[in-house]
Amino acid sequence: MRDPDPITTAIATRLSALQSSQQLSAWSMIVTFMGDAIGPRGGVVSAAALQGLMQHLGIGAGAVRTAVSRLSAEGWIERSREGRNSFYQLSGAVGETVRAAERRIYAASSLLPADTQRTLVIAPGPLPETALQALEAEGALQIAPQVMLVFTRLDALPADLVHTGATLAEAPVILAGASMCTHIAAVRQADEIESLRQSYLPVAAALKQVPAPSPEDAMALRCLMIHEWRRLALRVQSIPADLIQPDDPEPATRALIAQIYAELLPASEAWLDDNATTPSGALPPPDARLASRFGG
Repeated sequence: MRDPDPITTAIATRLSALQSSQQLSAWSMIVTFMGDAIGPRGGVVSAAALQGLMQHLGIGAGAVRTAVSRLSAEGWIERSREGRNSFYQLSGAVGETVRAAERRIYAASSLLPADTQRTLVIAPGPLPETALQALEAEGALQIAPQVMLVFTRLDALPADLVHTGATLAEAPVILAGASMCTHIAAVRQADEIESLRQSYLPVAAALKQVPAPSPEDAMALRCLMIHEWRRLALRVQSIPADLIQPDDPEPATRALIAQIYAELLPASEAWLDDNATTPSGALPPPDARLASRFGG
């Protein structure tokens, strides 16, 4: 009796984990595939290729049709026909949003330079909604209910944060105490990031056991991994490198995801070459975005 293929086993394990946690969403997986694999290759893909990959991921044709209808109705994707064949692409506005998100998902690091300027903002009372929105836009670190660390110079603070009664001070050095370390771990998604790292260590080991995964398995595993990584990478708070804690698992997890991604790339791109089409024929070659992912 042959031993089970380690890559097939890895895919089944991750699918089971996503199903158990109710995170195997057909529409979200479709958006992941379109952004990760199709975006750098022209942005348009045949319905047949999409359905074939989703089937390999345990998502049936009915669920795909329902998800595509929802995505189309909500303006996420655009559908077109060429004869009897259907094709999909992310809508223009969504495509821009996805490209902006890519800069965080595929960044070589989530850390800001250690010499990043920072300003301490101590509000006299609850912050208005406009100030909260400005803090979020600035990627500020809230270290107490009315105390924020904003990673910019004092003279560059958004106007919504410079309100009457606030205490503002440039803080070139911040020593993180126990409470602040706990808060940093929370906004860095430490527990979930470490859980993801532990989940993908066996995948990295499995890739060492076989010469190369099949193209279909490589594409499926790549899509699954980015689907899981994307959800966390977009929530990780970027902080200056000097505030990183020794037990922060994000850098090691990002490096692991990058390593697996690089190993899956040749075979997964071969699957796209052989299976994915546009109205004019084969997919175009990948653009420069693909080669630059994870600092490549």
